[in-house]
Amino acid sequence: MSERSTEVRNEILNAAIEEFAENGYEAASTNTITRRAGVSKGLLFHYFKNKEGLYIACYEHVLKWSQTQFEDFAEKAKRLDFFEFLREWGLRKIQLAIEKPVYAKFLLTVTNLPAKLRQKIVAMIKETLLSSFHVISQKIDSIELRQGLSKEDATMFVTIFFDGMAEFYLNQYRDRAIQLPEELDEIKKQMDRLIDVLKFGLLER
Repeated sequence: MSERSTEVRNEILNAAIEEFAENGYEAASTNTITRRAGVSKGLLFHYFKNKEGLYIACYEHVLKWSQTQFEDFAEKAKRLDFFEFLREWGLRKIQLAIEKPVYAKFLLTVTNLPAKLRQKIVAMIKETLLSSFHVISQKIDSIELRQGLSKEDATMFVTIFFDGMAEFYLNQYRDRAIQLPEELDEIKKQMDRLIDVLKFGLLER
């Protein structure tokens, strides 16, 4: 693919991600996407077979970006212990969600897809998660899990926990992202309290 073709394809993807994020898959308009991207509908369908193919390409694009962010972080955080790693990655996920709110909102559109398309996207998400599980799994090897808790279940729980936390803070700061740096110390304290829940559980022993 030529440099110009790659440029055009990326312009279409960016316009489509915005449109899907704003309106969801069903209500998204290819007319709006082509207008935003500054291309003809014929050119859009030259690069992407149909609306479903375009949505899948958008999801691949955002998942790849997310995975790259995690890999970059993991490389820099090699020396952190398990709980420090979780704390810092949780903070980084919050920052990324606020820096890229369109991406964060777009990823959530999977919940309202037609069944067959949702199955395809969920399979893509699982594949992406599996590629990052080994990093968390290696960190889990450095701690002693409670008796009866498998490493696989611990890894899954931690992944889901921090995905949900990022979504929570995204909703909190969606319309006031500028305040995030001012409140980061308080968020870190909240994060530490949540890490304590992870360490010690909810129930008195």
